[in-house]
Amino acid sequence: MANKSPLLNVIFQSLNKVTRKLLRDFGEIENLQLSPNSIMEFVSKTENQINISLNEDLYKARPDWAFKSSVNKNEKDKYYWIIDTLNGKINFSHGFPHFAISIAVEYNNEIVTAVIIDPLRDEIYFAEKGKGSFLNDRRIRVSKRNALNSCIFSIHNDITLNSNLNNKKEYEIIKDLVFQNSLVIREFGSSALSFAWLASGKIDCFLSNNLNMNEVACGELLIKEAGGYISNLKSVSPNQVFGEALIAANPVIHREILKKYKLLNNKSK
Repeated sequence: MANKSPLLNVIFQSLNKVTRKLLRDFGEIENLQLSPNSIMEFVSKTENQINISLNEDLYKARPDWAFKSSVNKNEKDKYYWIIDTLNGKINFSHGFPHFAISIAVEYNNEIVTAVIIDPLRDEIYFAEKGKGSFLNDRRIRVSKRNALNSCIFSIHNDITLNSNLNNKKEYEIIKDLVFQNSLVIREFGSSALSFAWLASGKIDCFLSNNLNMNEVACGELLIKEAGGYISNLKSVSPNQVFGEALIAANPVIHREILKKYKLLNNKSK
């Protein structure tokens, strides 16, 4: 994909501007002699400055487009920006080198463009509807592994005290299944990069829980355009359900996990 669309170029330019700020602030984390609360204030300030910069640049480039939040009521034939300013915030605040920024574009309730940037590795994952998924200038695909015991799984657990009890139960069942069947399990702390690594075949399956709209938007298109599947445990697309347990994988592994989940869920009733 040598010739990137004007829209992708707008997003790349906006991201390149803020990643320099993000990397400078990340370099300061280890040198800060502050209390944990003060460090989180520093990180929140960084996040806010990045958000302001992205909003200003994207608005300037597309003044007719809106910025999507969970409270928006979608208008037909209108474009929306969906931004996840600092995915992996806890990692960032501890000086752990694994975090990302993502920007998606939604049109008529469908994600049509997605970009995830890993600033530390200088990697940009992106996809446009019908054009495939890419890492920098290289086309990427999900892995072709077809046996659970040969797969690397990534899990991301954001269960809170206020989480839906049914969601907790679903997640625990599927997590037990993963621990019983997978080759190895990793918890990286950045859902965006787990989505990106799944799309590029670095990992084979991603299990997440309680992700919001901003966290899911980019991963959904990136995985689909890389030949993978992503859904909740009832095979419903994630753009229709947020906060539930999600499974993302190549078609064979996705189907196998849902099959095993249904058997375990029936036995637990």
